[in-house]
Amino acid sequence: MVALLGEIVKGKVVRLEEYGAFVEVPVGDQVVTGLVHVSEVALDYVDNIYAYLAEGDEVEVKVVDIKDDGKVDLSIKRADPAWADEQTANLRSKLDKDFNKRLRRFMHKSQMIQGEARRQKRGRVGS
Repeated sequence: MVALLGEIVKGKVVRLEEYGAFVEVPVGDQVVTGLVHVSEVALDYVDNIYAYLAEGDEVEVKVVDIKDDGKVDLSIKRADPAWADEQTANLRSKLDKDFNKRLRRFMHKSQMIQGEARRQKRGRVGS
């Protein structure tokens, strides 16, 4: 297959199922049908795929995987530039949470050490 992983191509929805959409995409000099799983249709939760797509719709898809058996996994939401922005924001949010967690742990330990040092100092002053 000539298609590259991560490549964004235009395709046509040829069949809809509860679990996803089958989309015809050009791959080299041939046309293949790949699957856009329902979780890859939109950035938000898709309860009813029929509310988002119809047979015959032209869509931009990203080639997510080409399996050894020739099956092609596609994604509509990953072809959207907003997807990259959201992923960056999610990563930043996770990093911020990790930093805050480490900072709280450090502050707690520091306060415990300072409290112990004050107790030891008071013990020496009183004797």
